Amino acid sequence: MASGLIFNPQTLLQTIPLATSTATLAHALLELITNNAFLTPSIRQTSDKVLPTWYNQVFKRAIWTVVALNMSTISSATATLFFNKYHPSQSRPLQTTIFYWVGLVGAIGHLAFVPFVAGPARRIFEDSRLQEDQGESGVGATADMEMWLSVHRVRMVVADLPAWIAFVGAILTL
Repeated sequence: MASGLIFNPQTLLQTIPLATSTATLAHALLELITNNAFLTPSIRQTSDKVLPTWYNQVFKRAIWTVVALNMSTISSATATLFFNKYHPSQSRPLQTTIFYWVGLVGAIGHLAFVPFVAGPARRIFEDSRLQEDQGESGVGATADMEMWLSVHRVRMVVADLPAWIAFVGAILTL
């Protein structure tokens, strides 16, 4: 067992970024589907009233999943790069290292979008747009959800998806 024939810890470490980036991408897709439902024109007025309470409850739970997945991806990719450089059990092709770096940048890139989603998320929690005009303008939490989703889509395309593709490439080149 110590020889790595049955269980190889380095192989496990190298696969963690793919597993966690897969979960991050799946979570992001589920958020996209679920949160888009609130923007359906026929229920939008009701969504303005329900969304702040619902989102406040869901977001407080889901944020820990997102943070845990991204930190796991970042730490395991960093550890893999470190061990592949300083403790190589066998020679790795250059593209494997490049794939891990691209995936790591993508995972960090996910966190770089926090300032862009923080404002809309805060306004949804506080339901501030609806409170400012007592609902007269028809602009409420759903407008902020639209903004949040637009940033979320960009984040998925420029950070989450490239990270996942890179980690698939890294595993395929091991």
